[in-house]
Amino acid sequence: MTEKMEKLINLLEISLVVLLSSFSFLEILKGNLLSLAYPCLVFAVFLSLFRRRWYRNLKNEMNEKSEEMSAMNQELTALNQQLTAVNQELEASYESLQILSTQLARIMETMGEMDLEVDPVPTLERIFYDVKKLVEPLSGLELKNSQRSIAVGEFTENLLYKEAGKTSAKIFVSRELERDEEMFLNSVLNFSLFLLNAHDSYLEVMKNRDTLSRMISSLEEVLGVSRRTELIEKILHYLKDMFPGIVLSSVSLLEDGKIKTFFLKNGQIEVVNLKRGIVVKAFETKKDLFVNDVRDFPEFYDVTNGRTRSAAAIFFEYENTPLVLEIEKDSEITEYELSSLKMMARILAIFFSRLSLYRKLRKTFFQTIEAFSYAVELKDPYTSGHSLRVADYSQEIARRMGLPDQVVERIRIAAVLHDIGKIGVKGAILNKTSKLTKEEYEEVKKHPELGEKLISKIEDFSDIAKIVRHHHEWYSGQGYPDGLRGEEIPLESRIIAIADAFDAMTSDRPYRKAMDRKTALEILRRNEGSQWDPEILKIALDYFSGL
Repeated sequence: MTEKMEKLINLLEISLVVLLSSFSFLEILKGNLLSLAYPCLVFAVFLSLFRRRWYRNLKNEMNEKSEEMSAMNQELTALNQQLTAVNQELEASYESLQILSTQLARIMETMGEMDLEVDPVPTLERIFYDVKKLVEPLSGLELKNSQRSIAVGEFTENLLYKEAGKTSAKIFVSRELERDEEMFLNSVLNFSLFLLNAHDSYLEVMKNRDTLSRMISSLEEVLGVSRRTELIEKILHYLKDMFPGIVLSSVSLLEDGKIKTFFLKNGQIEVVNLKRGIVVKAFETKKDLFVNDVRDFPEFYDVTNGRTRSAAAIFFEYENTPLVLEIEKDSEITEYELSSLKMMARILAIFFSRLSLYRKLRKTFFQTIEAFSYAVELKDPYTSGHSLRVADYSQEIARRMGLPDQVVERIRIAAVLHDIGKIGVKGAILNKTSKLTKEEYEEVKKHPELGEKLISKIEDFSDIAKIVRHHHEWYSGQGYPDGLRGEEIPLESRIIAIADAFDAMTSDRPYRKAMDRKTALEILRRNEGSQWDPEILKIALDYFSGL
């Protein structure tokens, strides 16, 4: 408002000055100087009245603004008082929090110092009194299990209750708790239960540490096998040695709707399909069953001529692999034995699941390997089935030599892939019906090296690549690609070389018909010690003669 008024006055002053100046200038030209006095007087009076009005309006506006400023100042003063009060409350709360933090730190320090070997009662009592300083309504603590009872403070009607296993815990309070108080005391309850149970478990483990040590070493041996039947047999022998007084143990699997139960009879593994008994009941209910006295369990199916007193059947399912592990004893089954059996069942279920997955992956792996060999056969139809036959021959020779399973498997993989390098050889050369030229033969001789380059691209296949590279080496050193001799040639390559030659001779080729087996065997014998390893050839000839 004041800015607009001031601009208006300035505009009027300028207009009057311009008007009077114009008028005065005309009068001066006319020589009438006295005529200027009247307009100037009028102008001065008008301007004085106008300014007085403007100053009055300005004063009113300033009074209004002053009143507004005064009101705002009062509000700010009140707000400042409120902030001062809040700040005082925060300072008081901070001091309380510092006290609480110190007490909590002490409690955490006490918890961190716990030693499972030491009786937990003194520690729990110390924690109780520290917590009581934090939570005013806390009045008492009680812990009970089959071995001990702990009572601290005073008992009231209001309480919090929890249990874990055979241990129960109660916290007594003098009034109804707030939500944060209840949450904190529940945490104290959980810790108290944990500490007491952990201490008891530790004592139990220490009591049975020799047994536990045997169990771990047995598990390492058990889980080192890759065949299911062998695994189950080892588990059954382990259970027999692990639990004194055992009269029967079994491992049961649910397959195609039937319960297949494995057990030992005279030291040998046998299999039956169960239709009743504690194992069947465990599968039906999908729950663990523990019978302290089998006479009190009408559904118990006794096959031990009355020697069984107690029995336990532990059910576990992992990734759709259900399993029941059972033991029968002539005495009572202890809690430790029961927990060990539960742990064993879980380990076995997981292992069986992994074993099933391994079988599927292994099947897929070999199908992929065979698909690679089929790619070669597409270029050379006359070699259809050649790689798989060479793999079968090589695998059987390796088994008859008594080589370990992992070596036999490596030989089979290399045999399936031994001609993979022919993918890099022209099909016209591979399918040529007449004799190859020197240049064409040199081209064919490159396939072991090409195969090695292809296979070496697969991680962890460096050993397979090496076997493929040397499957055309001669025992005398006249082979290719590196002219290795004797035992310089990998054992696996020497085996595949004999199997490859036998199948090549007894199969049709573009340039000739298949030889009869007798002729092929004679050629193998004739080149003993020069092209093929004599020791391996003896085993191979015996095998080929019986085909």
